[in-house]
Amino acid sequence: MIITTSQTVGDRQIKEYLGIVSAAQVMVLAAGNKGVQRGWQTGVDAMVEALKQQATNLGADAVIAARFEPFGSNICATGTAVRLA
Repeated sequence: MIITTSQTVGDRQIKEYLGIVSAAQVMVLAAGNKGVQRGWQTGVDAMVEALKQQATNLGADAVIAARFEPFGSNICATGTAVRLA
């Protein structure tokens, strides 16, 4: 499964758009810059797995235009599940 922030996947063509996938998670951030960075990265990693699972359930090969946004004490992720040619 490919997850990309781009609108394309290299030189591969998009065969079919399958829909929006999304996820949200409460972030637990420890004090200090390193704690915040680890918390953010842990949240992003969890969101990538959630997007992959949803996209796989739709029969997708990739998620394009993935975005990861902080929202209060949460991290939200969205992307578009696609089937590649």
